[in-house]
Amino acid sequence: MAGRAGTPRVRVRMARLEDAPGLVPLFETFYGAFFGGRVTETAVAGRLRLAAPHESVIVAEVDDRLTGFASLRVTDSLDPDPYAELADLFVEPESRRLGVASRLVKYAEGIAREHGASHIVVLTGQKNTEALAFYRSAGYEEFATAMRKPLKLAESQ
Repeated sequence: MAGRAGTPRVRVRMARLEDAPGLVPLFETFYGAFFGGRVTETAVAGRLRLAAPHESVIVAEVDDRLTGFASLRVTDSLDPDPYAELADLFVEPESRRLGVASRLVKYAEGIAREHGASHIVVLTGQKNTEALAFYRSAGYEEFATAMRKPLKLAESQ
């Protein structure tokens, strides 16, 4: 149901196991580009089960339809101040420019504060100019260089 005068109604909340079917197309668009293959409802439900209690999966609905998600992890480290990592943020293209991503990030920031995080770290691709502009507009600043190394799984141990 649309809000005032046809304005889409955006709602953000914690993901539930029953959200798995609605998350399949979102996960497929977001993760499928990186990992290939088809995303299944069983795989999404398994991911949601594994997330708790270490990761918060947040969903956004526009007019009662899932249109985006974010995942947040609060990380303990040797640093006395824990920090949070906004690991994933995705909004379907049709729902962009409705404030969905901003609402997801604000919700994630609230969870991070509740868990005592002193700051949030976000990783995004250097060429993802749209995401970089969004994060800058939300008050995020570049502070480090991230590097990665693919690991080969041991054949047998």
